[in-house]
Amino acid sequence: MTNEKRHLLKVLSILLQYPDDECILSLEELKEAVAQISQTEQRERCVHFLDCLSNNSLIRLQEEYTSTFDLNPATSLNLTYHKWGDSRERGNALVDFHRLYHVAGYEGSTGELPDYLPLVLEYLSVSRNGDHSPVLGQYCEEVETVHSRLENAGSLYAGLLAIVTDLFTEMKTMGV
Repeated sequence: MTNEKRHLLKVLSILLQYPDDECILSLEELKEAVAQISQTEQRERCVHFLDCLSNNSLIRLQEEYTSTFDLNPATSLNLTYHKWGDSRERGNALVDFHRLYHVAGYEGSTGELPDYLPLVLEYLSVSRNGDHSPVLGQYCEEVETVHSRLENAGSLYAGLLAIVTDLFTEMKTMGV
């Protein structure tokens, strides 16, 4: 995977996290990071998202995030939920994520479940383990589904999920 893709994955992992004071205080650094994205459409989608962050109050952004991802199971950022619901298979899939991270020596810094999309994106951005097929192969369709639902709802997060969908599809096709 190229350093450029790693950079994009890291930016997306940050932008898809719950907005907090740190995020708002980091807007200038995020704008600089987004400016380094070479693919025009991806960069424009991220710039649009950052504009939305800049032009809304933190409380409004937090309400939007919570209603979009936490209170709506159809657009949850926990990938295994879309494939397995609350079944026992989901527990096994979460263990698989833990195992994948452990083998790669990756320790996520959030208190989220290991299938939380921003955490998965961060892992992909730093992992030197070339075999990401457990993530990409099993959850590419789930990312596409969440993107489609966000797009249909007119969510400000739809553009970011479009990028993630394209990246997952591209990396899955390339066997990365």
